[in-house]
Amino acid sequence: MRLGRWCPEKDAGFFGRLEDVVLFEDDDFTAQFPTPESVEIKLEDEGLDSGSVERLHLKRTFFNARASFPFDCVNLDFCQYYYQRPPGMLRINKTVERFLEWQKKGSSEYGSLQEFVLSVTCRHDARFPQEAAKRLRELVRRNCNASEEYRLQLKETRSVAETEQWAEQDPEDLFFTGWPKDIAQGALELGWSMEVLEYVYYRRTGDDNEPYVIVCLVAKFAMEEPVTGDLVTAMFALDQNNRRVIDEIEPDSDEGRALVRSLASIVAVRNEQARRKQRQELPAP
Repeated sequence: MRLGRWCPEKDAGFFGRLEDVVLFEDDDFTAQFPTPESVEIKLEDEGLDSGSVERLHLKRTFFNARASFPFDCVNLDFCQYYYQRPPGMLRINKTVERFLEWQKKGSSEYGSLQEFVLSVTCRHDARFPQEAAKRLRELVRRNCNASEEYRLQLKETRSVAETEQWAEQDPEDLFFTGWPKDIAQGALELGWSMEVLEYVYYRRTGDDNEPYVIVCLVAKFAMEEPVTGDLVTAMFALDQNNRRVIDEIEPDSDEGRALVRSLASIVAVRNEQARRKQRQELPAP
């Protein structure tokens, strides 16, 4: 994933796996170089082995990425499960929390902000990790213990007495219901109030003929007093009427043709840049 900031004066981009960059932690070697300047100086050492060079490049990218914050709008499309299979089940969740932390701190160049919009897109299907499903059941159970209104709404709308029974009957609904709570919980701990603006999804069938769903949560985060608790988000996610399905667009429809024209314009701009940089061009949409 490419992480970058654009403004009329300059263009900055960082290449690499997002989680590796954002969650970078020093080891005994990289800890010797605590500033961007010291990293750059060490990289001039021709005697470094390839592993050390790779670690220093990663730390440099970490410094650059962190310094580019805050953003007015952040779009994170992971194209995979939000909760990965162990080990590292919470790497993406921790990445989102790190973004919320950096958004709060701001930077010396761009300052801080009082609100921003974040969209997070991920996948869900029948192979969703059981360890992640267990985590979501616990989050829902915590909501039930914290709010009688939540517990009654869950019981009335799902017609189940136990969380485990509901999770077995409809694991997708469990994901839709529990996942936003994780993001809201991290936001609350950092002093952000979270308001869900859109909760949309669409269904597809993969090359293996297995169905899956792509889910996108769009939320506004604001620094305000008092901070809105994460139960507000949990209640929103529990209500199935708040989820909006995106119907598949037929290529020959008016919407499909308009979409192809827009994509063609985007590809043309991208390929113009690719030719200047002598990079491979994208095919026509």
